[in-house]
This record gives sequence, structure tokens and C-alpha cells, in this order.
Amino acid sequence: MHDQKNSAHIDGILLVMTAELDAARYIAFVSFRKEGTPVSTAVWVVPFEGGYAFTTDPDSWKIKRILNNPAVTIQVSNVRGRPKRGSVAFAGTAEVLDPAAVARVREAVRAKYRIMYRLLIERSDKKAAKKDGSASAGTAAIKVVLEG
Repeated sequence: MHDQKNSAHIDGILLVMTAELDAARYIAFVSFRKEGTPVSTAVWVVPFEGGYAFTTDPDSWKIKRILNNPAVTIQVSNVRGRPKRGSVAFAGTAEVLDPAAVARVREAVRAKYRIMYRLLIERSDKKAAKKDGSASAGTAAIKVVLEG
């Protein structure tokens, strides 16, 4: 769960909102192109070490954009990345995680999205393993720490 000590200082309001992020099936992850255009992508998300994290391809545009500008927003959304009615967009700072952290994020994602993970990710990993020899070599993870 998000760090409650940092969240409670706003009379519990931020704590309630981040509980919504903790339980979210999808979030709209918004990063910014060099010229400032926002790009929203729906991702699976897990609470992770004082922030929120998700896995992605190491060559993804999300990675390239946050390496250029780590300022992002996240908001509870549907599978298509459309924000949930009444949800709040949180500003944060994104970072690409090291391989040890990537493994922990993968395990957290596997635990939260059990059936969908098996159907989508494990099948994809098996195909990659046959092709490249490693099921997780092409996985990266991004962590977002909320402002405030």
C-alpha cells in the first residue's frame, strides 16, 4: 500500500484516494513527449515500495518518454485507459527499475492478476523463451512515486 504516513497529513483524503489506486485493475499512465504532448496508456498496476509499478517492454515508448521527462500522472481507468468517473489524476515521478526490482514487480503483478496474467503474460513469455531463450529478459518495470 502507498505510504500512509505521507498520505494521512491531508485529513485522510489522499489516503482514501490512494486506496482506490491500490485496488485498481487498470490505470491510465500518462507520460509526455518531448514537445509536451501527453500520451495515455492503460496498464496493470500494483502498489510497490512506496509507489505504484507496472511491467513493460524495455524498448517501449513509455520508457523512452520517462527517460526524457519523468513527470507523469496516473488515474484509475478502464481497460482502454479511459479515466473512471470521479477518479482523481495524481501527479508523480516515474523511474525505470533495476532488474532485481523488476522481478519483484513481476511477482506482485502475477499475484494480483492471476488468471489474466497466466492467459496473457505467461503465454507471451513462453513464446519469447522459445524464440530468444529467456522468458523474462525483455521485461522492464516502471515505478511512479506520487507527489505530496
